[in-house]
Amino acid sequence: MRNRPLWDAIRAHPLPAGAAGASFAEQLAREHRISLTTAFRGIEEYRRFIYLAALDEGRSVPSRAVDAVWHLHLTHTRDYWTRFVPGALGGRPVHHQPGTPAGHGGDYADTIRRYEREFGEAPPKGIWSHRSGWGGVAAMAFGAVWMMALVSIGQAEGLLLLSLFGLVSGGCIFILGLSQAVPALGFEFGIDIWSDSEGGDCGDCGGGCGD
Repeated sequence: MRNRPLWDAIRAHPLPAGAAGASFAEQLAREHRISLTTAFRGIEEYRRFIYLAALDEGRSVPSRAVDAVWHLHLTHTRDYWTRFVPGALGGRPVHHQPGTPAGHGGDYADTIRRYEREFGEAPPKGIWSHRSGWGGVAAMAFGAVWMMALVSIGQAEGLLLLSLFGLVSGGCIFILGLSQAVPALGFEFGIDIWSDSEGGDCGDCGGGCGD
């Protein structure tokens, strides 16, 4: 790690509680309807992203999940600008700069490379990586064909158990495929699914966010 004191300061900074006393993780979990475990994962990855951005080695682009944590922190303006930036970041101003989805892929890829170099591991897929929906679509198709084939054979041969097996097993495969394909269709069901998109795809800013 190139700047251990900076990283230690970022990790030591307590993220702000809400006006009603809810912790930062509780605010994030409530706002995005996610578990506290997932919220803590997102917060840890946000800290790592901010560290990369504060190193100022090029434009840093977050994933959609990390950007959601960044957005929440920015709403606590007093903490972010009067404590976090001058204290934990040593005065390094890390601004949230809206952009456009087009052309930010290279900056995102560079952010991932710097992440791997600094932390010695690839970023967790559930928070950072893009998940293709084509595998889910293929599973849906296979499940549907499997179900129809076994049900048809069972009905033709008078085998009720075979028909029921085809219906249940094919349905399970179809549902599993649907759970993987749905994110590719643009639906969002919480951070573990909607975070699996390319970097900076933040709804409020139109995508391509970075520092």
